[in-house]
Amino acid sequence: MKKLILSTVATLAISASAAVAGNVSIVDQWGIGNAQGTFQSGDFNISGTGQYGGANGSMTIQNGLGNVAGTVQDGAFNSSLTNQWGAGNAAGTMQFGNNGHVSETVQEGLGNVSLTVQTD
Repeated sequence: MKKLILSTVATLAISASAAVAGNVSIVDQWGIGNAQGTFQSGDFNISGTGQYGGANGSMTIQNGLGNVAGTVQDGAFNSSLTNQWGAGNAAGTMQFGNNGHVSETVQEGLGNVSLTVQTD
C-alpha cells in the first residue's frame, strides 16, 4: 500500500509538471470526515494530497515559484500542515496509522527539501 501511495504522489508531481503555467493541485480523499485546503500564489507550484480513512485533516500553502508538496495520510485522526514560501522548495509528508499523528512543515527561501514519515 505504501509503495502504491508513493508511486501515486510521484506520478502526480510528474504529470503536473507538464503544465505550461499556473499552479496545480490534486486532491484524493476516501473515507468519512476528511478535510483538506490548498492555497497557492505564484506560478508553477504543484500540490498533491491523498487521504484515506477518517477524520484526517491537511492544509497546503504555497507562495512563490516552482514549489512542490505531497501529503499522504492513511488511517484516521492524522493532521498535516505544509507551508512553503519562496522558490524551488519540496516537501513530502506521509503518515500511516490511527494514532493521530501531527506534522507541521514550514519552509522559507530557496531550494529547501523536507521529508516527514510517521507510522504506528
